[in-house]
Amino acid sequence: MITVLVCYERISLFHTMEPFFIKKFRRLFYFTQSAEYCLTRDKNSILFMERRFQYRDPRDLVDGEFDLIKRLRDKYKTIVFLNGQPEAGTNRLDLLPYVDRLFYKSVFADLSNYSKDLYAKNLFTDYYHQKYGIYDKDREYRYKPAINPEDTKRIELSWNIGVGDYPRRNWPQRMGTVLARAGLPDLGRVFKTGHRPPSDFSGSARTIAVHARIDPVSCESIAYQRRLYLEKIKDDTRFLTGMVSQDIYYQELRDAKITLSPFGWGEVCFRDFEAIISGSLLLKPDMSHLKTWPDVYIPYETYVPTNWDGTDILEKAEIYLKDDRERRRIAQNAWEQYCDQLCSLEDRFISLFKDILV
Repeated sequence: MITVLVCYERISLFHTMEPFFIKKFRRLFYFTQSAEYCLTRDKNSILFMERRFQYRDPRDLVDGEFDLIKRLRDKYKTIVFLNGQPEAGTNRLDLLPYVDRLFYKSVFADLSNYSKDLYAKNLFTDYYHQKYGIYDKDREYRYKPAINPEDTKRIELSWNIGVGDYPRRNWPQRMGTVLARAGLPDLGRVFKTGHRPPSDFSGSARTIAVHARIDPVSCESIAYQRRLYLEKIKDDTRFLTGMVSQDIYYQELRDAKITLSPFGWGEVCFRDFEAIISGSLLLKPDMSHLKTWPDVYIPYETYVPTNWDGTDILEKAEIYLKDDRERRRIAQNAWEQYCDQLCSLEDRFISLFKDILV
């Protein structure tokens, strides 16, 4: 059996841990929220850690956290760390000396980026920092651990938030998380909902041109791109902006021909998959700098990329609002690509951990 030291919250229970609950794998894992159990009572030799040590800056580590990872390293033969952060950045590279394998939901296509001093530790925040002088008001995430280029070979790609619970309903996930934290993760996942395929990809039934209900968020290096995009589209009535309830939001996506989805706390966003499941064409900042899975970011095949400075948003929207056949083709390709990759989740899980699961 394999021990999984987990910190339950909605993303972990309903997305990151999805493959662990596949019926054929479930019996292989023992879940615990107690590091003390791992150190004093656990008899297993393999440890998976999920959403532990989730700090944007190692200087935030509370007293004893590094001591804990060192003690775990001394005890276990193999440690696998699943990084819960959404961005394809340099978060938690300082743990590389203490783990055998470090997994991200997205990884840089160019591994040399892991050795760069990126503002807020990812490429897109560094881009806005360098080009527009954007700083975070509360702090600057400037810490860059020394990393040997050889160590980047231990950085691996797992799966992103496209795996898991859609539609993404707030209250069922909250209830499920409460049960998981009470020691009943299997029961908590009873609240999981299933994927609903798009009703159609046609333009005739869709009354919203471009869905662009974008929350600015509080972090400056994250919010800037969103404000930049909103500024570009503010005088174009084809773009639907503002905030609405979750139910209205999902209904609007099903009525939208195009969905504009800027980066959030990471490049891969819930909105991307919500758009695809709704049959809406995904219009999104260029994703060519990273690798991720499920990969629904094939330019002009499963999504339409935009410049990070937003200079081509209006042009791209105009093109695909006029060309209904091409818009439908890309939207349907995205749905089919997404479904095909989800169907191979079990095989992916085995291929990543075949040396451990045997």
